[in-house]
Amino acid sequence: MPNPVPNTRTARQAKIVELIEQQPVASQASLRSLLADVGINVTQATLSRDLEELRAYKEYNAQGVRVYKIPDAVELSFADAGAPGQFDRWAGELLTGAESALNQVVLRTIPGAAQLLASAIDRAVIGGVLGCIAGDDTVLVITDSEQRATRLCDDLLSRVGR
Repeated sequence: MPNPVPNTRTARQAKIVELIEQQPVASQASLRSLLADVGINVTQATLSRDLEELRAYKEYNAQGVRVYKIPDAVELSFADAGAPGQFDRWAGELLTGAESALNQVVLRTIPGAAQLLASAIDRAVIGGVLGCIAGDDTVLVITDSEQRATRLCDDLLSRVGR
């Protein structure tokens, strides 16, 4: 039996990103079925909202089938609304530095702002980000690979002009 997924919007959206990254998903009906297989029952309306918030789009895969893709939050523009847009804004305003080490990124913020940035990262549902832990002015972000950590770190530093 699969690991239970918490019944939250953030957990559901993280699972959607994971499923779409793991296999081709051509329709909302097939995505709903995949979610049900892991214990997440969702209405079509909720799934539509989730896909919109995640900025999901369809493109042709190598087999010529249109499948869902989710852009990384680091690929989204500052003009985007919602959680990814909020992440962009907070990253630009609160971040003072970032360093990657293996599959981890240590983010430095202005004093007292780490929780806010960590929450924005969690809500943005960034592909490859497994989670984060925040202190007062430091956020530890755990990613699924060294490459993802390096890319996230570089993108964040470019947003603060470093």
